[in-house]
Amino acid sequence: MPFPAASEPSPESIAQTVAALRDGGLAILPTDTVYGVAADVRRDDAVRALYEAKGKSPDEPLQLLFPADRASLAPYARLSGDAARLVDALGPGPWTIITPAAGGWSSPALAGGATVGVRMPPVPTLQAVLDALGAPLAASSANGHGQPSPVTCGQALASLGERCAAALDGGPTSHGLDSTVIDCSSTPPRILREGALPAATIAGHLGLDHIEVLRRAGVNG
Repeated sequence: MPFPAASEPSPESIAQTVAALRDGGLAILPTDTVYGVAADVRRDDAVRALYEAKGKSPDEPLQLLFPADRASLAPYARLSGDAARLVDALGPGPWTIITPAAGGWSSPALAGGATVGVRMPPVPTLQAVLDALGAPLAASSANGHGQPSPVTCGQALASLGERCAAALDGGPTSHGLDSTVIDCSSTPPRILREGALPAATIAGHLGLDHIEVLRRAGVNG
C-alpha cells in the first residue's frame, strides 16, 4: 500500500488529497452510495488513468461529481425540463442524472458522447474536496470493472489502492447500494439502473404513473 487512508478526514488530509488530484493522481473517496475512484476532470491524463485502473472501456462515460450547488453544474451540463425538475426536487442525494453536456468543454470522461452523468453526493468529506479543488471530479465506483462496488474504504483499497495517490475513509456508506441512474436525455426519461433511490420516487417527481427501468443494482454492486 503506497499510503495510509485517512480514517478521520482532517483539513490536512483533505488538502493532501486535493493536491494529489491536482497533480494528476487518483483518489478513493466516500459517497453516499458506494466508494468512488476520482480524477480532476481538468486533467485528461488522470481521467485516462482512471479508465486504466478500473479496466473500464474508454467508450463508457464516467460520472461527474459536483458540489451541492446547482450553479456549479452550468459550465458542464445543460439542465432543463425533467433534469432540472429532478435536481430541484431531490436535492443532493443517491442519484445520477444524464443530461446533455454543455458546450465549450471536452473530456475523455464523456467517452465521445454529447451527454454527461451528474452526481451531487451529500457527503461532507467529498464536498470539502470538491470545494477546495474548484472543479468537478470524474468518477466511477472504486472497484475493478465488473467487480462488486465497495461500501467501505477497505474494500476500495483492496481493489484499487495500489493505483491511487490518496484515499479518505468516511466509514461505511449510508446507502450501501449504487446510485440510481436516470436518463433525462431521452423522452420520456427512463432509469438505466435502479439503485438507492426508488423508481417510484422518481416517477412521482416527474408526474408519471410509471417509468421504464432497464436494470436494478444488486446489494454491494
